[in-house]
Amino acid sequence: MRINTVLSILILLLSFSLAGAEMYQWVDGKGTVVITDTPPPPAKKRKKVKVYTDSDFAPAPPAQPSPAKRSAKGAAAAESQPATPKKERFTGTVEMYVTSWCGYCKRAEKYLQSKGIPYVAYDIEKDSAARERHRELGGRGVPLIIIGSNKMSGFSPETLEYYLNN
Repeated sequence: MRINTVLSILILLLSFSLAGAEMYQWVDGKGTVVITDTPPPPAKKRKKVKVYTDSDFAPAPPAQPSPAKRSAKGAAAAESQPATPKKERFTGTVEMYVTSWCGYCKRAEKYLQSKGIPYVAYDIEKDSAARERHRELGGRGVPLIIIGSNKMSGFSPETLEYYLNN
C-alpha cells in the first residue's frame, strides 16, 4: 500500500514537470514534420510562394448605365463614337473555383450550361490542390471564375459575357 502511494506521488510530480515544457514544430528540408523541445535552426529556409496581384489579370469591364437612364445628350454622344472592333469570342474552357453550398456558384454553373460554354468546376473544400490554386490566384471567396487571362470574383451574367466576348 505504501509503495503504491509513493509511486503515485512520484508519477504525479513527474507529469507536472513535463507539462511546463515548451514545444516547437517545423518542417525540415525533406518535408518531415519535426516536433522537439528545442527551437528550429536559425538557418531554416522558407518556401517561396508566387503571389498574384490584380495587375496579373485584365481589368474589369467599365460600368455602363442602362439605356433607360441615359439622357438624350448622352445617347447622341454614344452614337457619334466609332464602334470598337469586336474581338473573337473566347473559345477555351472556363475555370471555376466553387463550394457545394454556394448559391452563386450554382447559378454560374447553370448559366454556363444553358449557354453551352465549356467549363471545369473545382470544389475548394474537397480538393486541396484546387484550394491552393484558388489562394494563389488571390481568391477570397467563391465563385472565382477564370476566363483566359481574366479573373472574375463572384457571378454576374453581364460581366461573364463581357469577358467571353473580349
